[in-house]
Amino acid sequence: MGGGPSGGRTRHTHKERTWNVNFTTANGGPGGGAGFNGAAGDGGAADRHQGDRLIHAIERIEFRSDKDILALAKAVNHLGRELYLILGMRAEELNGVLSQYKGRWYTFGAQSRIKARLVSAHLKVSAEAAKALGVGALKMAHAFDRHFVKPEREARQQRGGKHARPTFTIGED
Repeated sequence: MGGGPSGGRTRHTHKERTWNVNFTTANGGPGGGAGFNGAAGDGGAADRHQGDRLIHAIERIEFRSDKDILALAKAVNHLGRELYLILGMRAEELNGVLSQYKGRWYTFGAQSRIKARLVSAHLKVSAEAAKALGVGALKMAHAFDRHFVKPEREARQQRGGKHARPTFTIGED
């Protein structure tokens, strides 16, 4: 009848509790900087926060010229820097909150501060990854310039002639 080896009840040894926490503001909307503007409606661009706008700008870029690739690199770099700053601040905030945690008798004092530092370090690693995202975008733009734009300029200087304009252009308006 039960789930144990002898037919009895199984023994549950998991002692941690799961807490569902909902952050709400005074007007009933989601809090914590979730980008909710409090207005009712179909949810247009007004309820996007900074990250959503940056991602939307990245998605809209169409590759028609070298300027579009540079615009993509700048947009991804900006997104990476914003994420780096936000996650870094949130990691420090999390460290501050957890280091002052007064829970059970076995979690107190310096031990709580050490554990808080270990937990917030994971968020700091994510912040560094976001920073690397922005740096990678700049490296992509530099590699594009090195492998496509500069050889095109050098060939144009040597040739001096005109040619038919392709659909994707580099350095032309």
